[in-house]
Amino acid sequence: MLLGIVEGIGYLQNPSIYVYQLNWSSFLPLLGIAILILPLQTSVEELLMRGYLMQGISLIFSQPWIPLLVTSLIFGFLHYANPEVAKYGFWVTMPSYIGIGLALAIMTLMDDGLELALGVHAANNIFGALFITFDGSALSTPAIFKVTVINPLAGTIFTIVVSIIFIIIVSRVYRWADWSKIYQSNPPHDEQRNELS
Repeated sequence: MLLGIVEGIGYLQNPSIYVYQLNWSSFLPLLGIAILILPLQTSVEELLMRGYLMQGISLIFSQPWIPLLVTSLIFGFLHYANPEVAKYGFWVTMPSYIGIGLALAIMTLMDDGLELALGVHAANNIFGALFITFDGSALSTPAIFKVTVINPLAGTIFTIVVSIIFIIIVSRVYRWADWSKIYQSNPPHDEQRNELS
């Protein structure tokens, strides 16, 4: 919904850069792929980054902000080969990927689980595949709209702002109160193992 609002604002500001290109013969197969395949792709990324690496790194470092930052950086650099980076520049696009990784890591820590990050990541990629595409996009698809002029710096800023707004919204919905999960040291690993057994 937030992504739709941002694109709606963009459309109201400059409708001439949005080209309606819906073609049902190419869109319907895309819809099937987006609904069936993209959640698998995003789930693999989340299980690797937040489910495996973040927990593994937390066994080495007791401060939760270290695995949070390390996995966010790794997540960002996994997207280094995406065409947006080559087309619009490293310093403009990478903060967006790293910022999304950071937001997903914060959601995972605060929610004590992967479900929210899994859903957000899938929703983000499905939205990008089905509704908005542009030249140089990693998800260059026969989406409903094509944006002909891209301001990558504005896109990065909007991505970070939308991520912050979303975290504020879900923190209220799920009543996240203990923000120390992000910065306070965890108990020693022997103590964690005793709690698990």
